[in-house]
Amino acid sequence: MASLVAYALKLTAAPDTVVANDLEALRAAGLDDRAVVDANQVVSYFNYVNRTADGLGVELESTWPSDLRDPRRYALAACSRIPVAPES
Repeated sequence: MASLVAYALKLTAAPDTVVANDLEALRAAGLDDRAVVDANQVVSYFNYVNRTADGLGVELESTWPSDLRDPRRYALAACSRIPVAPES
């Protein structure tokens, strides 16, 4: 599980830094090639959906608990190489 989490974090925060050794760590943890691809696809899909929703300002439905509907503030935005525009 720790290898999967480390891979998911790296793929999410710095996808350009993923190297063959990251995949080897997953294989060493017991994942076969199919499981590695599945992990990559799940992480990538969640990143895509979340970035699409966040980029369009999609809010959760009013039936969700209010603490889950609070605007998210990502710690990764502070360390991004791409300047983040200040909120207006």
